Amino acid sequence: MQVNGNEAPGVEKYTGLIMDIRDYMIMVTQSAADEAFRYARATPADKLDWSPLDLGRSVIDQCREMAICPDWCQTTISNEPQPEFTEDVLDPAEADMESWQTVDDCQRVCNEKLQDLFTVFRGLTEAQLSSKKWLPYDGGRDFTMVEMMGYPRWNFTYHLGQIAYIQTLLGDKEDH
Repeated sequence: MQVNGNEAPGVEKYTGLIMDIRDYMIMVTQSAADEAFRYARATPADKLDWSPLDLGRSVIDQCREMAICPDWCQTTISNEPQPEFTEDVLDPAEADMESWQTVDDCQRVCNEKLQDLFTVFRGLTEAQLSSKKWLPYDGGRDFTMVEMMGYPRWNFTYHLGQIAYIQTLLGDKEDH
């Protein structure tokens, strides 16, 4: 099935009363990513590096973060320990991210990573879907698997708002 023109294999058109949560999460995550990148693509190329008051994050910086968001989710929902964000870990990742010069570069990388994440989503068993994991966010608490699966959709939607705000500061008031 295609979601906003991007392939989301395994997600069939909603035709019944109940949609599997895995398929739903894939559908809304892909849709949120597509929308955020669509807004980013509407930003003039010469303004992709611009940031509000030279303090905020630029559109291209946010696109780079969105490109790696599926990796964070995959690590979060796995039984792997959370990586420590040391210079040894961050420096190579930042170099990779800097090589993504355009919105299209970032979306291509994001979509590749999303396909890997969606494979993980599809492979989750009923028992895994019912599991919880303590995470240090929100003051530190147990998060359900479904909450963790929803993180990328939330992150894409958050960045969509940031990108739309930058566009309004640049005088763009169009819905994209």
